[in-house]
Amino acid sequence: MRDRMFYRSFSSYLRERFGEKVYRISLDAGFTCPNRDGKIGTGGCAYCSPSGSWKGGGMRLPLHEQVLQGKRIIGNRYGANKYIAYFQAYTNTYAPVDTLKKIYDSVVLSDSDFVGISIGTRPDCIDEQKLELISSYRRLGLEVWIEYGLQSANDATLRLINRGHSVEDFSGAVLLTKHYDIMVGAHVIVGLPREKRDDVIRTARFVGSLPVDGIKIHNLNIVKGTKIAEMYRKGELVPLELEEYAGLAVDFLEHTRPDVIVARLIAESDPQTLIEPRWSLDKQRALDAIKRAFEMRKSYQGKLVSH
Repeated sequence: MRDRMFYRSFSSYLRERFGEKVYRISLDAGFTCPNRDGKIGTGGCAYCSPSGSWKGGGMRLPLHEQVLQGKRIIGNRYGANKYIAYFQAYTNTYAPVDTLKKIYDSVVLSDSDFVGISIGTRPDCIDEQKLELISSYRRLGLEVWIEYGLQSANDATLRLINRGHSVEDFSGAVLLTKHYDIMVGAHVIVGLPREKRDDVIRTARFVGSLPVDGIKIHNLNIVKGTKIAEMYRKGELVPLELEEYAGLAVDFLEHTRPDVIVARLIAESDPQTLIEPRWSLDKQRALDAIKRAFEMRKSYQGKLVSH
């Protein structure tokens, strides 16, 4: 088995790839989102905090200062020498190509400690010109990822949480991106309103039907200032208990191909703005619960995938 070993973790993949530990530095490059600025909607996704689901908080530093700060913190804590630039906050392809190139270049081409770039975005904010640019970093020898938010394979859920795109948009973006030989990550949320275990498994099977290389599974965090927080206050949403979430995460991974890299299993939020579930603030406890669920089932990633 994988992580003692129940699943294929991103950290183990990076160690295999580079022969040492590699860490991501999360960055806020000052982008916004078409679901906030009125292009396709306003207010953002129902679960998304005003900071764009990014933990940086406070005033946004210039990119070079974010890099220096990230390297200092991660280097001191883990003794890291190699990094991946993770453009995380908001929609990181939501700008003209020339602007994107200037931003990406300013980070990954200015520091030889960067061995990769990972770009978080929406499936409706990509095109061939942007993919050609992003693919060019791969030709320079960098590890290159695009991470698309899907959240659910249920279009009714996507409408409910105000995603502003469809399941078909996601599959189209994945297939187009793989044409450029770029690694693709998918983001999903477990615990969305009105969704049950069958919906979680359906999403896992849908993701598995596509040439997706990595997955980030998030628990639904209820954060102040969001539409999800309003639903919670009205009693329209009950947050998952830790053991419930652990079981659903294992359900998802049992239906996930064994070659898919698991980059995240717990969503982290600012303790000052998080309403529920408070257990998500203790990441190790949550990961331990997921591993116990695997152990109890004598299970592992891909166990229920048809070959």
